[in-house]
Amino acid sequence: MKYINTGNRLNIFLAILFLFLFIIVLVFGINNLIFLDINSLGKVSGSFLWSNLTFLGDTLPVCAVMVLFIRKMPDIVWSGLISTILATLIVNILKHYLDIPRPASVIDKNIINIIGPALYAHSFPSGHTVTIFTFTGLLINRFRSAALRFIMILLAVLVGISRIVVGAHWPEDVLGGAVIGMLCSMAGIYIVSKYGWNKSSRVQLTVCFLLILADLYMIFFYDCRYPKAVYLQLVLGISALIYGAREFYLLFENSYIRKQ
Repeated sequence: MKYINTGNRLNIFLAILFLFLFIIVLVFGINNLIFLDINSLGKVSGSFLWSNLTFLGDTLPVCAVMVLFIRKMPDIVWSGLISTILATLIVNILKHYLDIPRPASVIDKNIINIIGPALYAHSFPSGHTVTIFTFTGLLINRFRSAALRFIMILLAVLVGISRIVVGAHWPEDVLGGAVIGMLCSMAGIYIVSKYGWNKSSRVQLTVCFLLILADLYMIFFYDCRYPKAVYLQLVLGISALIYGAREFYLLFENSYIRKQ
């Protein structure tokens, strides 16, 4: 089957691995202990690295980067759209009904290291981790380069770790978020593989335009809440905007030529 390729086998393996680690953390009751050990990294390494890593797990920059694939790899965009909708529903439902307290509401803030805003409620799962692992799952499925796959997995793991270092999430939130992200990416890939996607040039142009608007919003209006990540926010937003404008022009040009 087209859906079952090496990329999806790797996604399935990662989902099982993170689920296993999640169960281990819960069964042995080491959630707090691991949190304190990982969170202490922020006191040693400073806040710049972790602020920028945690920003990469935000939904807006990930969506803005999707403009890179709109013309040559639209299947990634359509899979990403479906995966994002599923992930958003799952994350919001779990956060609302479980309402697990975050580390800052359980542990003395003089003990833990907090980078950025202090958060207190709706801990499980980590939305940033869900987002970055959903995106990683899409790229793992699409690209065959072992180096790129390794880099994406490593980056996703670091983003997940950053949510612990900044004091926003427990290890179980991150591991659960990784599982959900992998599953959502596989669901999006499966649906697009089975039913296809809208190949209309008008729809592609519309989606590209919306992604460009997301880039503009990220550049001029979005508050990432991590001051040391602002420069990355601007560089990412401006780069995606320039590339997106180019892609929009090429899509429009190709659409015009086809109509002649």
